[in-house]
Amino acid sequence: MVRIRGRNRPFLECRNIRRRDYFLLERVGSGFRESYVAFDKFAGPDGSFFLVQSLPSGPSTDQRLRVLSRLKDDGFPRVVEWQKRRHQTDVALTWTEGVSLADYLQNIRDGGKPPVEPDQAVRLVNGLAHAVCHLQSNLQVVHGDIQPANVILTQRPSRLKLVDFGSAWTTDRSTRRTEGDGHHRCYAAAELQDGSSPITLASDQFSVTVLLFELLTQQLPFGGLGGKAGRPEYITRAADTLVAPSLLSARCKQLPGSLRGRLDSLVLRGLSLDANNRFPDRHAWLNSWRELSAHFNITPELSPIENMLTRVIGWFVKPPANDIHRSRTNP
Repeated sequence: MVRIRGRNRPFLECRNIRRRDYFLLERVGSGFRESYVAFDKFAGPDGSFFLVQSLPSGPSTDQRLRVLSRLKDDGFPRVVEWQKRRHQTDVALTWTEGVSLADYLQNIRDGGKPPVEPDQAVRLVNGLAHAVCHLQSNLQVVHGDIQPANVILTQRPSRLKLVDFGSAWTTDRSTRRTEGDGHHRCYAAAELQDGSSPITLASDQFSVTVLLFELLTQQLPFGGLGGKAGRPEYITRAADTLVAPSLLSARCKQLPGSLRGRLDSLVLRGLSLDANNRFPDRHAWLNSWRELSAHFNITPELSPIENMLTRVIGWFVKPPANDIHRSRTNP
């Protein structure tokens, strides 16, 4: 047992990294590697939580360390320290408090939580899209494996944060990448399905849009195939199965027409199986997000019936013209 903020908790192992003891509490992450939530009793007055990962020694781990060394932004996990051993490298990273998006989506499907409202889904994924563009433009990193298990939903404020960069590559090396830790085929873009194409912002754009689609509809696009629709055995029959979220989500159907159209357009373009038909660069993609977010923040338009009723009511309550004239001449 280890004493953590007033109570005893069991731990799996005490891992020493650079003369600091990390108590491994439980295994977390997508399962491609050994990742644990850990606790250091001497980090700060009450101790602190960390993410500890054990990576097999080799070129892929060296590449991962190159990526992590560039993440010096509080929006991403940062390396605290690392230590090479005989056959592995142990890395301690900052911990992001929250629930994995995979668990959150499953809770919705199980009825434990209500579906996310469209405006909140757009707000959350808009922040994630900006983070992905920041990775590419400022840190020269492409992620390559954006999926619910690698995203944490934080609280106060609520936002989506990437926490796993096992398949990420620096942009100058992405054309020579190996498979890395792999990727979840339902969230990976069509061009990444065989592992031979370079990771690009367009690839990450596809994965981010799959997350938005799933938050809006509680299902994957292309009839549940997601990115697998781009595989040779599916692509012919799957190409016509992509449906706009407003046709699947009752909440999206209730949006005003122009807002619904903008949302559907952003989603359908981001989910194109042909990377050349997605948004061509980060500027075009983020501009579309800004326009959509702005329309969620303005007064919703009225339906035709509501417009007619408004005009009729206005006609009844409008004072006669001669009364307006008298009020102006006789104050």
